[in-house]
Amino acid sequence: MTFIIYIYKIVAKEGRVIMDNKIYNERHSNYCYTNSNVLINKLNIKDFKKLQIYEAKITAAKLLSLRQKGIIGNFDVNHLNAIHTYLFEDIYFFAGKFRNENIAKGVFRFAEWEYIESELNNLLSKLKNENYLENISKKDLANRLAFYLSELNVLHPYREGNGRTIREFIRELALKNKYVLNLSKVSPKDFLNASIESIVDTSFLTKLIFECLENA
Repeated sequence: MTFIIYIYKIVAKEGRVIMDNKIYNERHSNYCYTNSNVLINKLNIKDFKKLQIYEAKITAAKLLSLRQKGIIGNFDVNHLNAIHTYLFEDIYFFAGKFRNENIAKGVFRFAEWEYIESELNNLLSKLKNENYLENISKKDLANRLAFYLSELNVLHPYREGNGRTIREFIRELALKNKYVLNLSKVSPKDFLNASIESIVDTSFLTKLIFECLENA
């Protein structure tokens, strides 16, 4: 765990982290249309619900395509950015680019934007040093996948689309280790709650990931 992520997890634990499904705090966001909570987008859609529908359809198709492609990178920063670019390049101008403002969900603030690139490099260097989790047991793999998902979630590198990008990165990491991460085996609500809880305790997320790992 990098120092910055460690500090955020300590703060979350001490404050009994509270997150909800509300959108990121967007008041005065330079990513949104003036006096709006709608992200500036390539189709110039200014209705929040319409944009959500369009985004969901496009990214669902892109995620299906990625599953057919298999593994598209080397599990470094460029790999993560490539996933985000592929999923969101038809929607947002910031696809594949780290955010340049601070964001929060509920009362939890994600990592300060100034630290994203350096901390992400540190984290993925750690993954490389672990030989990308090769040749470990299924139980240990589930534990380490939960760890990296949680760490990436705290960093939340992008202005939008972090969850989908991170889950795809973890899916490809599981595939590299000859497992299919079949998230349809657990409820989306349980997985979301486990992801939130993983900021202070990864045990529930580890359990769910273990249930979802199938031999490739």
